[in-house]
Amino acid sequence: MSDLPTAGDSGWSDPDTLGAIPPVRTVTYCGYCGESASKKSHVLCRQRLEVEPPKMCTTCRRQLTVEKTADGWVAQCKKHGETSGTITRA
Repeated sequence: MSDLPTAGDSGWSDPDTLGAIPPVRTVTYCGYCGESASKKSHVLCRQRLEVEPPKMCTTCRRQLTVEKTADGWVAQCKKHGETSGTITRA
């Protein structure tokens, strides 16, 4: 007999927590460089994104297919679909 607790051992843990899914942390990425948005300061990236379309998906870090339009841009991620925005004219 083992002294290690098992899932059926009601004295060891609360049965309501067995098999519970751990909390999910969402990570967002920089649309310009693709690095984690919380890892470093992206001041220069944000400045570039005001005058240029994004290069990377902010959800999955995939490279975007970007098409410039007359008043902005349209970007396509293979996994997350289409996004669009405007560009500030300098």
